[in-house]
Amino acid sequence: QRMEAAARAVFPRYAYGELRTPLMEYTELFCRSIGTETDVVQKEMYTFPDRKGRSLTLRPEATAGVMRAYIESGRSGDAVTKLFTIGPMFRYERPQKGRLRQFHQIGAECLGSTEPTADAEMIIMLMRFFEKMGVPMGKTRLLINSMGDDNCRPAYRESVRQFILDHEGEMCEECRRRADTNPLRAFDCKNEACAHVMENAPKITDHLCDDCREHYEQVKALLDAAGVKYIEDPTLVRGLDYYTRTVFEVQVVEGMGSQSAIGGGGRYDKLAEIEG
Repeated sequence: QRMEAAARAVFPRYAYGELRTPLMEYTELFCRSIGTETDVVQKEMYTFPDRKGRSLTLRPEATAGVMRAYIESGRSGDAVTKLFTIGPMFRYERPQKGRLRQFHQIGAECLGSTEPTADAEMIIMLMRFFEKMGVPMGKTRLLINSMGDDNCRPAYRESVRQFILDHEGEMCEECRRRADTNPLRAFDCKNEACAHVMENAPKITDHLCDDCREHYEQVKALLDAAGVKYIEDPTLVRGLDYYTRTVFEVQVVEGMGSQSAIGGGGRYDKLAEIEG
């Protein structure tokens, strides 16, 4: 309740209004938006047929449902729509300390803006939320990166794919499989041997097109102007297929054990188009 109250105190200051989406959606929605090659879709969704044989899924994350509601509402012609959600998500993940198969998330979506100001504002708002919660800022770190877009990412994906294939004898079976399906996820692998190999992989920041580079530089300048400290991490990727350009993650540097991430997100310019 305290976390929810903090969100409802901070987010409306940035013109975000609350949206409640269904706990269940048609399975196809998540397959389209999250990506069929992700762990979430392949291994972690609670999926079942209803009485008419239609496939339903308990929501593993909120963004897809927000986008579906946004498109169906007809508001996608508006200049900018800002929404936040609070509620339970469901993932059939391997059990480990601190991980629950029903877990609660607070999310925010800024829809309709291509400007880097939207990215920076979202990150600033997240840090203000943690401050409101009383999270000691000295024990956190903000990581940022750019994942490029359709102009520059395909060539980068291919260079990472080739790098993995060149080192496949040193990589785990999962990363070898991902080489052809989602090679950038190898940066996220928790296997120490894979992490060591991927330290020398090509970096996306060396392959950005001019537009993506300019967007990324403006985001950093806006964070600097707001006094928000960050660390550039060229290996930072988000786990879902729909992200483009700016991605970010907030981690606790001590006191939480191996599960250090407490928030993260990024831009997704193509998601409305993907959902139709």
